[in-house]
Amino acid sequence: MDFSFTTIIIIILLIIIIYFVWTMLSSSSSTTSVTQQAATTKSQLTVTSSNSFAFSVWIYVSSWTTSGSVKPIITTSDPKSANYFNLSLGDSDNGLHATVGGKIIPVIQNIPLQTWALITANVNNGNSLDIYINGKLVQTTALDNPFQLNAGSVDVGGPSSFTGFIFATFTNYPLGPQDVWNTYSSGYGSGGGSSVSDFFNKYKVRFAFVKDNVELSKLDI
Repeated sequence: MDFSFTTIIIIILLIIIIYFVWTMLSSSSSTTSVTQQAATTKSQLTVTSSNSFAFSVWIYVSSWTTSGSVKPIITTSDPKSANYFNLSLGDSDNGLHATVGGKIIPVIQNIPLQTWALITANVNNGNSLDIYINGKLVQTTALDNPFQLNAGSVDVGGPSSFTGFIFATFTNYPLGPQDVWNTYSSGYGSGGGSSVSDFFNKYKVRFAFVKDNVELSKLDI
């Protein structure tokens, strides 16, 4: 059977695309999430051991009363552990409090109330913490000691938390500024980044047509 040049090119392209998709889907990167829940109801979010990771959390704060303690968003089990990680709102204020290992992070004031707000916390190679609020980087803090998140689970929300809702996602790699902005721009309810449509929005195959090492045109799939 004779194959035309166009047919051969199409077959090669299909093989490349299939290999690319299989490689991305079978990579070691992982994403876990918990569905929308009442903030006062504690649930578990599965995490893997990593010194580079991100928590991306949509919260809706309708109200709270002073309870004598901060209001948990993301919390690991042992506050005295070198692997302790905590994101929470203040007792009587809407500031974001964070602790990574033994490092208490400066409070970020005025988290939006009575609307969905996106909090993204990146730990980079165990050395620093980046916090984004509604898609924008607001603070970078160097950590005193290298940080490693333990494998297992973290608590999302809890009995002493605010009145409202939480949706949390964990990835075992930091999110880039454009990824964070895209998540915020899509709005709450657009998905946690693990669906097939999100995958193809994030990854593309690019073919370039080159003559004498000069790119003449390109095609994204």
